[in-house]
Amino acid sequence: MEEKDQDEFVKTPEFRDWLLGLLADEKNPTTVTFMKKDGTQRVMKCTRSPSQIPEDQHPKNGMNDSDTSIRVFDLDKNEWRSFIVENVKRIEYTML
Repeated sequence: MEEKDQDEFVKTPEFRDWLLGLLADEKNPTTVTFMKKDGTQRVMKCTRSPSQIPEDQHPKNGMNDSDTSIRVFDLDKNEWRSFIVENVKRIEYTML
């Protein structure tokens, strides 16, 4: 897929739904590379699966995402973070 086509694909609801499915996997974390608001690139190993998140870190009010961003649990920092879906540059998913 050419970069221009890729940039357009990440803006679709289908991409968002597909990514949410990967992030919900109970066994396999997802690594997302994205551009932060300040223009720097960030690589984050993350999940939305409760089985991969420490119990004391489970969301108390559910997963409230905006239309443009996704809230995830950063498995390296052990904290909640979010990223703008349109800024995703790479996704790595390995089935364990």
